Amino acid sequence: MIESIKNIATFVDCSDGTGMIDAFLIGINIFNAFVLFTHLHPVESPLKKPFMNAKIRFVSKVHSTPFFVSFALAVLLSITTYSGIQYNVSPSPENNQGMLIRAIVAAYTFAITSLFVKLSNQTIKLSVDRILEMEREAARHDIVHFQPPSKSIMKAAVAPYKPFLAIESTGMERIPDNGTPHLFVSNHSLYGLEMPLLLNQLYQTKGIFPRGLADHFHFATPNGPVLRAFGAVDGTRDNVDSLMKAGYDVLVYPGGGHEVLKHSSVPRYELLWKQRVGFARCAIKHGYPILPCACVGTEDMFDSVGDIPTGYRGYVIPISITTPCRVQKVYFWFGDPIPTKQYNGDFTNDDFAREVRDKTKAAIEAGISELQEKQRVDPERYIVDQYASKIRNLFSSTSKEESKSKANEAEANAEDEGEKVKTHQKTFFVCIGHAWSFRSLFCMQFSGYV
Repeated sequence: MIESIKNIATFVDCSDGTGMIDAFLIGINIFNAFVLFTHLHPVESPLKKPFMNAKIRFVSKVHSTPFFVSFALAVLLSITTYSGIQYNVSPSPENNQGMLIRAIVAAYTFAITSLFVKLSNQTIKLSVDRILEMEREAARHDIVHFQPPSKSIMKAAVAPYKPFLAIESTGMERIPDNGTPHLFVSNHSLYGLEMPLLLNQLYQTKGIFPRGLADHFHFATPNGPVLRAFGAVDGTRDNVDSLMKAGYDVLVYPGGGHEVLKHSSVPRYELLWKQRVGFARCAIKHGYPILPCACVGTEDMFDSVGDIPTGYRGYVIPISITTPCRVQKVYFWFGDPIPTKQYNGDFTNDDFAREVRDKTKAAIEAGISELQEKQRVDPERYIVDQYASKIRNLFSSTSKEESKSKANEAEANAEDEGEKVKTHQKTFFVCIGHAWSFRSLFCMQFSGYV
């Protein structure tokens, strides 16, 4: 560590003037990295607009300073030229290498800075809101032209779950096969462990790949690109309208992040919907039937021991513990579709929206209760029981095979003994026949016939 600090200090040493050059290049590239980050940061992230506003304020001050941008570009061009000349005339090999690196970095910085200056000028003219709207339009284009991964890729994605989490589904036959798109509404379990399993179950069994609606904060984290690759979108009204106009199946968790990051004081599987009716309005607007879903199993694996407050919209990070003996089966339930076409698209009617929400909530709560009862009497609920059953079945099948093999062997031996008896009997009768022939011949000869 100390040696690394010494190397950095030597590199930025200002005694010969190159240290100032290096410090200037580092500063410019740090700013360029921030500009690049604000543009590449996903538009769904709640941090996107604050970052863009901060960049615009800083860039506006820089551009308002006379000749500052032109001077910085001229300095970068001069550094490139100076370093290239020094590389050719310097007798020291170490100095040659340093000057070559500075020339390359300066040329790269000049090109990138020139590009970002042009981009920043357009951003200032268009305003942050217009830039964000353009990015949202591009995102919506990607949303409606999404192609789901193949079933083999989806199966491979959930393969790590397979040794630990068995799946049992109830009511799959209630999902229509007529191609009508549905809005799947479900409870969210702690840490959201059930979502990939639910998607895979629907995809492998019914050929349905619903597009999940994710909370904004997911897209500010590294798992945002992963969610997007598997069809998840930011759960805004505009995005839902785009999906439903294109006829996609949609999956929504009205409890959202509050159910995924459930406070330790909240009972297991309790729905934290508050007074949300957004999903009901979207279903009414587009005439989408709602298919209620329920999940039980994952929250029973954990015991919450505390919470870490995040300071963001009341979210906490629950701290939970588990043991291998607590790992158990995950149960899914699918209810009867709840129609919405009778509301004639009147999504602004609060009474209609609350009615649809309450019907859906009651159905899911009934599904949770049904699954908990099934879970209670399931002899293979826990993973240890599942593997014990597999081992018993393995030994049982082996014993049956051995018994069958012995029975076949005994039967074969009996058949062999029977064949031997038949052979002996045949030999005996042949011998009797020969003896009788000799007797007849002897009698005939003795009687004078021969």
